[in-house]
Amino acid sequence: MSIGRQAARGVAWYMLLGVSTRVLGLAGTLVLQRFISPGDFGAVNAASIAVTTASAFTSFSFGQYLIAKRASPEVATQAAIIHIALGLAATAIVYALRGAIGELFNAPALGQYVLGYAVANLILDRVRYVPERILMRALRFRTLAMINGAGELALTATALASFHRFGAYAIMFGAVARSVVTSALFLAVAPRAEWLVRARLRAGDVRDLLGYGIPIMIAIVTDTATSKWDNGIVSRMFGAKIMGGYNSAYNLADTPISNVAEHIGEVLMPSFSRMEAGQRERAAVRAASLMSLVVSPLGVGLGAIAPTAAAVFFNDQWRPIVAPMLTILSVMTVFRPMPWAVISYVQAVQRTHIVMISSFLRAILVLSLVAAGGSVGGPNGACVGAGIGFALHAVVTILAAGRVTPLPAGQYLGAVARSLLPCVPMFVAVMALAGGLERAGTPLVASLVAQVAVGAVVYVGAAFLLVRPSADELLRLGREAISRRRG
Repeated sequence: MSIGRQAARGVAWYMLLGVSTRVLGLAGTLVLQRFISPGDFGAVNAASIAVTTASAFTSFSFGQYLIAKRASPEVATQAAIIHIALGLAATAIVYALRGAIGELFNAPALGQYVLGYAVANLILDRVRYVPERILMRALRFRTLAMINGAGELALTATALASFHRFGAYAIMFGAVARSVVTSALFLAVAPRAEWLVRARLRAGDVRDLLGYGIPIMIAIVTDTATSKWDNGIVSRMFGAKIMGGYNSAYNLADTPISNVAEHIGEVLMPSFSRMEAGQRERAAVRAASLMSLVVSPLGVGLGAIAPTAAAVFFNDQWRPIVAPMLTILSVMTVFRPMPWAVISYVQAVQRTHIVMISSFLRAILVLSLVAAGGSVGGPNGACVGAGIGFALHAVVTILAAGRVTPLPAGQYLGAVARSLLPCVPMFVAVMALAGGLERAGTPLVASLVAQVAVGAVVYVGAAFLLVRPSADELLRLGREAISRRRG
């Protein structure tokens, strides 16, 4: 099987299992929000952000090195040792500073949740890290999807089973359960001869690992800043209640990215690393076009149905806050994944400094525009600022990569822009239908189902009318995947 077909098959598996398990997780989170107080929910979220930040500062993406350079088992063993040791050190530091961190977040209760998240994210997840990348390097995407799906199911089941007795601790318990399940499965499945051998730490190998990984580590820090620290800005400007609504709206708007686009992005880098020059560039443009064709309608459609969805899933306390924010923040699902094929491409060609610069730019643009938008337009203005920041970052990153690599930036932008065209009639149709159903007094759940169905039909028809070649290619890939599965 060709690398391209393996990549397409990997995307299919990631999407199939990823969408089903993460949507189930989202449903579980919505249930938990009805029974756990906003204060406790915020404290758990703050603890998660603190541990995620500590993880970002001690992650050097050794796995990308192992994939891109086809590193030997001895190097893989050294990478695992260093990565786990850094996680243990980060655990000790973040636990010792839990009181000070609680004061910084204005959430002193976060200290009681820090240790659980540290065990999950800084210890157990680091044990699984190198074995997982070994499987990714071998393009065993079906196995990866099944294991990660099992972890998501463990998280949701554990949280729902324990929240009646343990309250907000149930969310932390779910995170630990996910890490236990995925770590055990990756250790059992990954071939140990490729990553767990007798090896001493060698200065030359350590320098190579750090030299390759530091720019990506900086990118991880800035990714964390972009996706997490904006909550702190909103909280400082508008208070904890508004921040809670912003966080809920952001997570819902991020659903198409985490459920679909992230899986596609995870497949791209190891696939690009095994392609020849020239083939990579064409594959990057093709991947960006197909990713946009899949992800854009999810984001734009979510923005269109946001008022009805908020009325269905949130109570009177949260609905007025979440609905307008969700409509605005859904814009980022259109722009945020646009440069991901570029990022995977530059990692594969070992131009990782572009990743670092791009991530710095994204953090500066998004965080500063969230603050500026909030100052001018209130909470909804902060959401507008986030959307503008992601859009500017996407365009600048693509153009910059085109200047320093053979990537055809103009073709890339054109392919992505064309894939957005079918979203326009879909959005108009859904909004018109929503208004008509509201005037007719249609029950909210029935209205939501009708909006989703009409949006899907209009988008598919518009896609075959406006971007027929890309739609045909996507359909062909789906048919091939089904045929191979049946065979």
